[in-house]
Amino acid sequence: MKYIEAIQTIDTEKALNHLGFEVKRNGHYLDFSCPTCGVKSSIRYHGEKKNVSYCQNCKGSNIIALAAKVKGIEFQDAKKLLLEKATYTDKPIEEELNLNGNLEWCDFMAKEGINQEFSEKMGVGRWKGKGIMSGHVAFTVHNENGVKVAYYGIHIPDKRIKFPSNFNPELYLYNIHNINLHEEVWITRDMFDCLRILYSGKQSVCNFGLPYLSVRQYQLLSNCDRVVFEWSGDKRDIAFSNITQLKTFYRFSS
Repeated sequence: MKYIEAIQTIDTEKALNHLGFEVKRNGHYLDFSCPTCGVKSSIRYHGEKKNVSYCQNCKGSNIIALAAKVKGIEFQDAKKLLLEKATYTDKPIEEELNLNGNLEWCDFMAKEGINQEFSEKMGVGRWKGKGIMSGHVAFTVHNENGVKVAYYGIHIPDKRIKFPSNFNPELYLYNIHNINLHEEVWITRDMFDCLRILYSGKQSVCNFGLPYLSVRQYQLLSNCDRVVFEWSGDKRDIAFSNITQLKTFYRFSS
């Protein structure tokens, strides 16, 4: 398995625990003591820089290099170790989110071509009130069983994304609970593209803007008979590095 594929597959927290680190969650990061200098370091456990760590003294590293240093082994042996001991086994949240969002339609959504009626149907709107979703368009997120587990936010107007600290987007696909598995499903990394595809009458899911598809997301897609990738960029990019795991018919939109 290539380095970038391994980085996506390794469960950060499980890897750090296996290596003997004491870990503290800090938003989208895990804090731990640098094995070289002992100061507080951080590593992101999902997103574009997943499994890349930073120490203010030793600068950047990654989970495999950390394992090699701690265990005193070669990089390839460390990669093999983590793939054996620290791949994902996490399950999506099963308990209903005890929070009702106060959402409203807004001009920002109109500019994206999403009308009020459809927004209300999909549980999408500008967050009214305080909290981490303040100033964001919030999307109601369900797990594959239809249980509401979180809100995902897109900041107005710069489109920066916001994840709740206890929500790992790698374990979900937006709108997967509404999918007929025997009909064609379109996947995109843009939430508004997903809504536009849905409004056109097609089926669609979204990976919350991640630059890749996680192992769990590939598993969810593999339950579908036919998958269409509506994906900008080079089809050889990081999003498709594990596409052989998709054991179903798939094609790319033109």
